Formats: sequence, structure tokens, C-alpha cells
Amino acid sequence: MATLYTPYIDVSLNALWSDWQNYPKGRPNPIYSQQAISYGVDGLVLGFLTLSPSNKACWAASDAMPLEWALPLANELNAANRQVIVSFGGASNADISTKFTVDQLVQTYTDVVQKFKAKQLDFDLENGQYDYNKISSALAIFQKSNPSVRISFTLPTMPAGLVTEGLNIIQSAKNAGVKFSVNGMAMDYNDGVSSQDMGKAATSAATSIKTQLGKLYPGQTDAQLYPLVAITPMIGLNDDTTEMFKLPDATTVATFAKQKNMAFIGSWSFNRDNPSSYTYVDLQTSSNPAQKASGDYAKTFLAGIR
Repeated sequence: MATLYTPYIDVSLNALWSDWQNYPKGRPNPIYSQQAISYGVDGLVLGFLTLSPSNKACWAASDAMPLEWALPLANELNAANRQVIVSFGGASNADISTKFTVDQLVQTYTDVVQKFKAKQLDFDLENGQYDYNKISSALAIFQKSNPSVRISFTLPTMPAGLVTEGLNIIQSAKNAGVKFSVNGMAMDYNDGVSSQDMGKAATSAATSIKTQLGKLYPGQTDAQLYPLVAITPMIGLNDDTTEMFKLPDATTVATFAKQKNMAFIGSWSFNRDNPSSYTYVDLQTSSNPAQKASGDYAKTFLAGIR
């Protein structure tokens, strides 16, 4: 299968509350489905499904944005034959696995796939706000009934690969018999070195994750392992503001991913694929003064993998 470009989107950002069809519940901004179709991305990763204060699955930890709230965006993507991927967890809020039973997790994963027609479920596990053994147990059950739905674990990475917690997570999934890919978050290294070549740092991370997967699956060749690897850079200015992922870095990553037949490239985030010259990290622009037009990163990644 060819490498996909499926950027992440924060569905709660810039939400539309005045839409008459969805008033007063609101919906994700339709500009994102329009841009996804216009730029030609393969799909969007909708983030993040989290635990609400009333212990339900919701977007951005808000009871005002229950599971179904993001359906208008998913429906538009599906109608245009773009893939819908739903991501659980994220950096800011607790994952539902912290409160749900294994059976409740299986039911939620099944509901998401049926309602959103999701082709992939992603688990963005950060900052200890999850129970990975429960997730692994639930996915093993879910995957038996849904073998065609892809599973990815999105985990913090350094150029040298996953850290110990990430390795524990993928070991747990393997032990449970889950088939999955590993998506390294190639961003915010805070190492004082990677900022000099963010494209190379990301491809180094991908190579390191491939090597780590080789230890999990001894006897597998590089040609078998790279399709289990994905990489997600943070476009433009990173939270470590010495780091700027530039447009040529996107070419470097995309060319490498295509050459190695990697699973997908993500990016953080589709909301940010707009130009600005801010000197701080902005939620809706890249803060990269070299970006001239909205969608430049998407178009650069796509040109490299096609």
C-alpha cells in the first residue's frame, strides 16, 4: 500500500456554533473538509476523543462535544472518499481507558468505526493519561471483529526512537496479539541538536522505530518493518522554539517515507497549515515566515509521496 498523508486536526478549534443545521450544538468548521478535499490529502486524523467530566467519550474533554458532535466533518470527508481516522487521547486530556472497562472500550471503538466509517483508530498516548493494558486487551477483541480497521499508536519519539514508556505500550499490544503501526511524534526534542536539521531528525526517528520494531518482531526484514512505521512532525515552529520544521524538511520526510513504503505521514496540525510570521507557536498558523500560502505543507508532503 502506498504511503498516505493524513494530517491531524483539532476538531474543536475554530468550531462553528452558528450553523443553522446543527444549532445550538455546533460542529467542526467545514473549512477543514473543504481544504482537505481541495489540497488532495488522503484523509484527516480527527483529534482527540477524550474522557469528559461526566466520564463519557467526547472531544476535547468537553461534554458539549459528545462523540457524534464531529460527525458532520466525518460525513463530508467520507462523501469525498477521504479517509476518516479517529484519534484517542492526546497531550492535554485523559483517555477514556482511565475510566472505561475493557468491554466499554470495545463498544466505543466499535461505535466510532460504525458511526464515522473510520478506516483507522489511532491512540495518541502521552503524559501517562491512559491505561495501555486495557487498551491492548480491548483492541485484541475489537480487531477480531474488525480486521480491516487499521490501528496505530502515536507515541513521543526522539531521533533515537521511542522512549521506555512507548516501548512498554507496543510490547503490551504485541503480547495481546494486536496488529498495529507505530507513529512517532517527531517534534519538541528539546535536545539542542535536532533543530539544525528537523527533516533528518524525523527520518532518523523513523529508522530508529523500525529498528525497535525489529526487536519486537525478530526475523522481519526492513521491507516488512517500514510499512509498520509512520511519522508525524509538527509543522513550522515547534513548542521548543529553537526548532522549525520547514517546507524542505517536509520534502525530506516525504521522499524518505515513499522510498521506504512507510504506513503514513501525519502532521501537527492541519489547522496550522497557514502562513504567519508569529514568533510564538500559534494554533492556526505555522509561524513559518517562509510559508506563502495555506496548504503549502500539505502540498509539499503530497508531492513527495506521489
